[in-house]
Amino acid sequence: MYAPKFIVFILVIIQICFRPKIAASCGGVSWNCTKPHNPQPMAKNYGTISQRQLAKIEDSANKITIPDIVQQDNTSSNSSSNGNDDNDFRFLVTGGYRPQNNQLIKFVVSLRLKNELLFFGDNHFCGGSIISPNSILTAAHCLYLRYSRKLRPSEVRVYTGTPRRLVKTGNTQELRVDKVKPHFKYSPKKLSSDIGILRLKDTVRTDSFSAIIPIIDRNSEAGMLCTVVGWGVIIENGPIPDEAVSGDLSIHSKSWCSKYVVGFAKSMLCASNTNNYEVDSCQGDSGGPLITNGKVVGIVSFGLGCGTPNSAGVYSDVYSFRNWIERNAGSKLYPNNGFPSFSHMLLMIMIATVYVCKYI
Repeated sequence: MYAPKFIVFILVIIQICFRPKIAASCGGVSWNCTKPHNPQPMAKNYGTISQRQLAKIEDSANKITIPDIVQQDNTSSNSSSNGNDDNDFRFLVTGGYRPQNNQLIKFVVSLRLKNELLFFGDNHFCGGSIISPNSILTAAHCLYLRYSRKLRPSEVRVYTGTPRRLVKTGNTQELRVDKVKPHFKYSPKKLSSDIGILRLKDTVRTDSFSAIIPIIDRNSEAGMLCTVVGWGVIIENGPIPDEAVSGDLSIHSKSWCSKYVVGFAKSMLCASNTNNYEVDSCQGDSGGPLITNGKVVGIVSFGLGCGTPNSAGVYSDVYSFRNWIERNAGSKLYPNNGFPSFSHMLLMIMIATVYVCKYI
């Protein structure tokens, strides 16, 4: 897997050593002279929360119906709710399900505005995943208000340890945000590079209700089985559930995604349930993780509606952004037994070679 990187490294060294006076271009960067990518038509209706909906959360408190629930401590909240609650929702969940013992929800957080509108949990707007004690991985579009203004750290709160969105328990952690970091290449028009990180002021207390999940360390493959988890609407434009819902999906090949998904790009994944097209992520799931074998492989980004035939939900490809994630997460995400990573070794060799070329 390192051979292509090594070849690129050798070519860069050759260029540095033997062509030191090459004319710079494209804004002074001679190795990045690609033409701008032509915009592609986007899906008519995103299958995730949009800034329009986020603004609606802020501006339309009078339209929210308060559910008839009791705010009480629920020490067994990592399991599914009681039978009556499950029956109340089952007919609405479009292909999703609630596991008897949800082992994935401990990795997932609820992103909320600072202030509740009427009751605990009504300010949820996106999901995310815990990738380090002080970092939350999410979608870049979750970090903007009305598509243009980046959210201030003081405007966002992160909640973990709360499988039931509307019930605060002794395991619930409210975490303040220090920095909001959308990817520098994020495009709200094309939803490219739709990935972001929230750096926390507080440290996540890890336990059986809140845990760190590693990011994928290899390319995804077509047919890979995954699960998406979140509090997104249970039918398109429908209500947001109290208890988190899971959906089992499989990843499609890049060629399939390019053919059937409008706006699909190389740094994206698409996934659906091949046995039931209605299983899908939807509004409110944005930023949440697509998980395979206990690792984050994708981030909920957009889709053409929710659960539509001959289509699939679109996810940011985490492996494509692994270096950016590691640089911005503030801690190492890959164990390396104390040895320098391959990237760091290449960097050290390159610095030494430039020095030799310059002074010898």
